[in-house]
Amino acid sequence: VCAAEWARIQRGIEQRQQAVNVFLRDLYGDQKILKDGVVPESLVLGSMHFCREMLGAEVPGGVFVHVSGTDVVQDESGCYRVLEDNLRVPSGVSYVLENRHVTSRILPDALQRYRVRRVDHYPQLLLDALRALSPRDTPTIAVLTPGIYNSAYFEHSFLASQMGVPLVEGSDLVVDQDVLYMKTTDGPERVDVLYRRIDDAFLDPLCFRRDSLLGVPGLMRAYRGGNVALANAPGTGVVDDKAMYAYLPRVIRYYLGEEPVLE
Repeated sequence: VCAAEWARIQRGIEQRQQAVNVFLRDLYGDQKILKDGVVPESLVLGSMHFCREMLGAEVPGGVFVHVSGTDVVQDESGCYRVLEDNLRVPSGVSYVLENRHVTSRILPDALQRYRVRRVDHYPQLLLDALRALSPRDTPTIAVLTPGIYNSAYFEHSFLASQMGVPLVEGSDLVVDQDVLYMKTTDGPERVDVLYRRIDDAFLDPLCFRRDSLLGVPGLMRAYRGGNVALANAPGTGVVDDKAMYAYLPRVIRYYLGEEPVLE
């Protein structure tokens, strides 16, 4: 992909994510877009991914989606189009990094000749984004994984290692007085930011699936109390629902007053 094409793709994805975050703030707030009939109310409130526990919740910086996996395809005319949005627990970036590492060993001259942009700084970008979610100067960050049997466990462990932060499971965490703590050999350590890699349904058995052994009881209470930040925020799945996907061009026009850069 040449630089000029990529610049357009980047503008389109940035525009899309800006609109998505405003959309989510509105859906869990005043719901103006529903009252104005731009998006069908039944489509939102009837979605299995609409998280009623997030109604009225304050999210750090007003940002719901911190990591997005946007699938882009090129059609027969050469036009780039968005195929789908992955906003809940997007995965796959570790394979991009590993593939590039292998390619740089096999074809180092080609990468230099074509001035291919680097991707190895992604873990640092992710770490900076997670740090920005906490008001503390040196926040404690952890990656929450379902465990070794999850298909994306390689990525969970890879990113935790690259960022230099702990990889934890639900059993490693506990909520006390609406504050999230990580169990360590030196005793409980407060967690300020949790990069969660498990679905909403398993996050907190007190709010969602009661049979979940993957989450942390009381996590949503700590989150709504502003004592821990979650990336991505719960409830983002209502927008990456395939039925909702068809309305994103309308959403962009409604909130930003712009035409979509990417169809």
